[in-house]
Amino acid sequence: SINVVGAPRAAWHSAALGMASDGKDGWKHPSGSCSGIQSFYDEQLRRRPHFTNFCVSMVISSCADLIAQLLARKAPRSPLGFDFHRNLALCLTCGVYNGIILTSWLQALWSVLPGTDMKSIMYKPGATQIFLQPFVYVPFFFLFHGMMMGHSFLEIIGRLQQEYLALLVRLWSMFMPTRALMFIMIPLRYQVLWDSCVSFAWQLMLSSFDAGHGHVQAASWSMSHSITSRSVAFTAFGHLR
Repeated sequence: SINVVGAPRAAWHSAALGMASDGKDGWKHPSGSCSGIQSFYDEQLRRRPHFTNFCVSMVISSCADLIAQLLARKAPRSPLGFDFHRNLALCLTCGVYNGIILTSWLQALWSVLPGTDMKSIMYKPGATQIFLQPFVYVPFFFLFHGMMMGHSFLEIIGRLQQEYLALLVRLWSMFMPTRALMFIMIPLRYQVLWDSCVSFAWQLMLSSFDAGHGHVQAASWSMSHSITSRSVAFTAFGHLR
């Protein structure tokens, strides 16, 4: 018997994720002695794209925050130790956003505008930066991350109102060029991974700069609203997108 429903779904996965069909399961597995991890990763992306991106984003964001905190501890007169609560809040925020929201958004964009023609290159990053980032990501980050950090609803709304525009401008300056490049060069199956790696590099750069200039890196919202801590609240955790 022929699975009429499953066939288009497998074909969609094969095309959307940039993989050629091998005639068996709609997925071409890489070959070679060094491809075991990639083969497993690709298979998980095919079977469970949301859960896989959730897990990968959590790991990348956790590593980025771990390194940021270690660099902060090396700063002169730094009173900070490792903040596990902060790390966990960041991991969950990144995992939920990337695994559920961003993955679904990128799949929806591909279904409407497949390919890398000029129209797609213009519309995909435009829609992402003009709609998704200001109206979905920024409110989501303040609300979800704030709740994970244990802040009150009034405090979260206050921070959102005060810091919304400054955060959005920083996000646009960083992710507009990288996402334009992503939609041109990166297959759909790796776009969430690309975004996470850009965020990782961004956070390391910021953390290294702060540590090198003797600034104390602190992302907790309980910190005083000094220029340094507010700057870190906008720019720390390059996962902000």
